[in-house]
Amino acid sequence: MTHLDFLSPNLAAADARWASPLERALAHAHAGIEDLSRTGVIEVRGELDGLDAAGAEVVRLTPERALVLCPFEEAGRLRSRVSGARRLVVDLSAGWAGLRIQGETLMRRLTDLDLDALPSAGIVAHVHGLVVRDEGDVFRIYFAQEYGHSVAEAVIDAAEGLAR
Repeated sequence: MTHLDFLSPNLAAADARWASPLERALAHAHAGIEDLSRTGVIEVRGELDGLDAAGAEVVRLTPERALVLCPFEEAGRLRSRVSGARRLVVDLSAGWAGLRIQGETLMRRLTDLDLDALPSAGIVAHVHGLVVRDEGDVFRIYFAQEYGHSVAEAVIDAAEGLAR
C-alpha cells in the first residue's frame, strides 16, 4: 500500500470542499494562534537518504521514518517524487491538523516536551502530536485531525489564562 485514498486531497472528487477541522474552534482565537491544517503531511518510512523533497520540510522522527511537510496543494506530486523502491510513502494530509502558536510560556503550559530539543513527537494538550520550533518563540503543532477541536480549545484556554 502506498497511500490511503481518503487521506490524499489530490485524490478527492473535483467538487470536494476542504474544511479545516479547527474552523469552529478558532473562530474567536486570539492573535498568535493560526490554523495550519492546510499543510501537506507525507509519511516516509525506509531509506531516507537521497529523499528528493525540494520545496518541503523533512522532519526526521527516527533514522528510517520522517514526516515531509509541504504546501497542501503539492502533497500529491511530492508523494510521487519521494516514492522509491526502499520506501513506504503515505499521504496523511487530510488526517492531520496543525496550529502555529506564539510564546514559549504558552507551549510550556501545553506540553512537557523539551522545547530546546525540537522537532519532537510527544504529548501536547493531552494528545499525541509533533512539535516543530520555528524562529524564536514560534511553534507548530501537528496532530490527528479528529482531536482538532479539543486541541484548539486547550490552546485558546491556555492563551487566555496567560493574557489575564
